[in-house]
Amino acid sequence: MTRISHDQLMKQALQERFTDFLRLFAPEAAEGLDLAAGVTFRNAETFTDLPQGALLVPDIIADVRTLTGVPELVIIHVEIQREREDEDFPRRMWRYFIALAQRENKPIVPIALLFYPMGEGITWEVYEEALFGQTIVTFSYLQISLARLAPRAEEYLHTGNVLAAALAGIMGRSLRGAARARLYYGCFRRLLDAEQAGEINPATRALLGDVVGTYLPVAAEERAAWRRQLEAERGDSMPLAVSELTWLSRVDLEVTLRTLRKDIKKVVHARFGRVSPEVEALIDGTEDEDALNTLFDQALVAQKESDLLP
Repeated sequence: MTRISHDQLMKQALQERFTDFLRLFAPEAAEGLDLAAGVTFRNAETFTDLPQGALLVPDIIADVRTLTGVPELVIIHVEIQREREDEDFPRRMWRYFIALAQRENKPIVPIALLFYPMGEGITWEVYEEALFGQTIVTFSYLQISLARLAPRAEEYLHTGNVLAAALAGIMGRSLRGAARARLYYGCFRRLLDAEQAGEINPATRALLGDVVGTYLPVAAEERAAWRRQLEAERGDSMPLAVSELTWLSRVDLEVTLRTLRKDIKKVVHARFGRVSPEVEALIDGTEDEDALNTLFDQALVAQKESDLLP
């Protein structure tokens, strides 16, 4: 089994909750789209950037029908940028737009999702080219800088939007100590509550939880610091309520189980060169910590991968 890359993790998360993404960051566009009819995602497409001949591979291309039928289809292009490594990024967004427009001849909504600080958080970025004092090209795209939204990360947890719980974890990457742990627990609590309420299934909860765990890792001492802060705020006369202890424990257990599952898969892959779908299903479907620990021990000594199956 190939380890999922950070880029692929984000693509999967956005595609899984794409309507959430549009409603959260592009509400005006979402109001004109027939999101109830579904979204059609295209397979990875490659465009040739003429005249240099370089290949352009956009992250997400989606077709969405409009409510009015005029135009019938709109193309949504989302480009994910984790690091500030491409000073030519605005021009690259324009090149994607031109390549799509030439091929499709359909309206396009270009969106850039940045993890690093840039602009004002959510804004329409403008790319221009000029010559001899005259503006020749003017191109706009919706730019979302998650890092700039860090002060509002906890606010996003209460929007009623499930994807926001995962993206809030990315917004808060610069937080440290108890504040980081507070957001971490808040993200996981929202995801676990959404699963319990039937808003999302366990697979989606696991996927979005991986986003939080990947981009907002929290050390044990930070989790402990936040618990102490919470207890101090309540005072000796107001101990933590049973309900709060319950969800704190649920989050800790979820993190423990997820870590164990990853460790077991690493051992299986290292020993047998792969993780078969049957074994992966067994690992992912095991919800008991003791059972996963037993499975981990078995993976260390099994003669062949099938020995792990019941």
